[in-house]
Amino acid sequence: MTSAHLIGISGSLRTGSLNTALLRAAFGDLPDGVTGEVASISGIPLYNADDVTAGSMPAPVTALRSIVDGADGIVFATPEYNWSVTGAMKNVVDWLSLGPDSPLDFKPAAIIGAGGGSGTSRSQKHLRDILSHNSLCIVADPQVMVARAFQRFEGIELADDGVRAELKTMVGRLVEVIERSRSVDRVEAGGSVLVVGSEEPRLDIAVRGVVEHGHRTLTAFAPVDAVRILGRRSVAAVAVDVHLGESALAAVRAAVDDTPIIEFGDPAGAGQLVDDALRFAAGSK
Repeated sequence: MTSAHLIGISGSLRTGSLNTALLRAAFGDLPDGVTGEVASISGIPLYNADDVTAGSMPAPVTALRSIVDGADGIVFATPEYNWSVTGAMKNVVDWLSLGPDSPLDFKPAAIIGAGGGSGTSRSQKHLRDILSHNSLCIVADPQVMVARAFQRFEGIELADDGVRAELKTMVGRLVEVIERSRSVDRVEAGGSVLVVGSEEPRLDIAVRGVVEHGHRTLTAFAPVDAVRILGRRSVAAVAVDVHLGESALAAVRAAVDDTPIIEFGDPAGAGQLVDDALRFAAGSK
């Protein structure tokens, strides 16, 4: 039995927020040994660098950072405003991400959201990119995107058994990521993982898998883009979808020197392949 404490952070300040209600539902049926609480962000001030003085931050920020630091994992519930994350969510992440002692660094996490027709898909993608700055290990699947949310709640109580089942699966996967993070040492990759592929759905699956292992990513949809990135950015490894075809694969191989290159056929397994390659490279140095 795994012992773990989860916290939830909602990107909505609204009292009747369905995203906050979604967090409560996620924490309403937790596995044995797992606890959860929703952290309030209502008192967090707007980020202003002038407020960050020698080791001092506003008291509400310090309190939230302590809560996050003490948690084993985070569940972010993100609404979607203008096709992206809310100002409240971005503001909280900005405060939490600061400094070499950021409580977000390498933290296991999951992202959920309740919204309109897309179920906050754009917001979730943007938040995953933002959080990758601090190398959070974000659950790749399931992606809990509750579309037409008002039809799935009675007031502010989740009334959809299918969504409850997805939340339960998501929490189980988050616990697995927590267990993995406890059992292996962090890999300081020294750069991003460049993921190359021509099919966006496959590329997205591969990227999510790499991020789940705590690695930052860059993406390229063509060999010429990959070559350009390799010439300008610090890249720790290159993961290439074999569906690109042999000529494209050869072009990418030719552009790579001593950087590990991983060719994958199953995008869902790309994250593990990349992590294994980076661990092997780190151990051989």
